Amino acid sequence: MYKLLALDLDDTLLPTAAMETPARNLAAIRRAQDAGIYVTIATGRGYKAAYPICKQLGVQGPVIHYGGAIIMDSRTDAPLHTTEVSNELVQEALETARELGIHAHIYQGDSIICEAPSEWGAWYSARLHVPCVIDKDMRTKQWRDVPKVLFITQPEAAQKLIPVMQARFAGRLKVSGSSPGFIEFNHCGANKGSALQWVAEHMGVKQGEVVAVGDNTLDAEMIEWAGLGCAVGNAQFAIKDIANLHLPNCDDMAIEYLIDRVLLKG
Repeated sequence: MYKLLALDLDDTLLPTAAMETPARNLAAIRRAQDAGIYVTIATGRGYKAAYPICKQLGVQGPVIHYGGAIIMDSRTDAPLHTTEVSNELVQEALETARELGIHAHIYQGDSIICEAPSEWGAWYSARLHVPCVIDKDMRTKQWRDVPKVLFITQPEAAQKLIPVMQARFAGRLKVSGSSPGFIEFNHCGANKGSALQWVAEHMGVKQGEVVAVGDNTLDAEMIEWAGLGCAVGNAQFAIKDIANLHLPNCDDMAIEYLIDRVLLKG
């Protein structure tokens, strides 16, 4: 019996650009919850940006944010576990973005911090309903409690840059892809897999009782760690290669399929 289901949001539970859970997926999640499965989210989004989905799903307990950097308790709105990117690496990442001429921002609480106004920063802020603070001195400040740094560029450029950034920051930062055009920089020890393991142990759930679903390299560790690691049909090939189970595309209600055809079928 599976007891814990961790879902990536964008392009896994939610179709591209959607801001609420499709009705069929939501109804299936309710059936899973009624059967005793704890359903949570594991996302690159921050707490505020993911809160509407968390509330809609009725999650009551640990929730994974910022690609595994922060685990929040949705019942108390308080952190259960946190990691941060050092100021030295924050500044190096920001300088790298400047050299490449692409957008980068960091996170402080529920806000994003940008050095200058940009189309990407405004788009991100509007899409996820998070405040965008412009700080022209951000590359000279000492930052603390930064869960991740995010680069945003065109999807094709991001795909080419991800392996370059992985090589540049090897052993110092975890570099992953998430939504199209996003390049995520986390502490080396912070990923969705280590966070999901923490949640499972916190809840007394065995590894073999855990299911994880995702589509991009930010999801790789949790798909590898879970007892049943699943890739949606639109997932990257690298994610499909490590998944135990391939699901339909996100737009074809992959989560409904997983719950009704697999988890609730025993």
